[in-house]
Amino acid sequence: MKITLSSTPKLVLNPVQPEDQPILFLLMDEVYRLGYRDFWSDQGDWYVNLIYNPETVQKELSRSRSHYFFVEWDEEKIGVLKYDFPFSPREVEIPNAMKLHRLYLHPKAHGKGIARLLMDHCFEIAKESKLDFIWLEAMEKKQQALRFYQKMGFEVVHSYTLDFERIFPEFRDIHILKKPI
Repeated sequence: MKITLSSTPKLVLNPVQPEDQPILFLLMDEVYRLGYRDFWSDQGDWYVNLIYNPETVQKELSRSRSHYFFVEWDEEKIGVLKYDFPFSPREVEIPNAMKLHRLYLHPKAHGKGIARLLMDHCFEIAKESKLDFIWLEAMEKKQQALRFYQKMGFEVVHSYTLDFERIFPEFRDIHILKKPI
């Protein structure tokens, strides 16, 4: 079921279906690389192929706690939103929480208030589901994203270093941020 978040411009969340995997792959091959290509020795090939291959997409869609959407803006797919609940990170306990797992938008959609509308949707779902927190992970070197999340009320609660060999060492630091509902 599509979820309309705004009418002008028209912003819709359209659930990802198993048969959408090729479309999801092509979209994220472009969107993810535009934002993260410089982090990777292979420009993100390994990551995109790992996360958006048919088996991984099917596995994620089969989990009852996962909610995975295309973000459509004026009837064009411009990114994805995925959240999971209940879900707590391994590194630090955040009980009764939603993980904002993926929020990727094409750069042409940046600065238009779309990410804020998507966050408001997540907050509303978390409230309706009687959750206590929303948490997410954000790369240290993605300062624009960190500033946005902190402006939305998230605070860093844990930091660690990714062990993905294909990420250049200077880009491996990542933070877990949380916000009470």
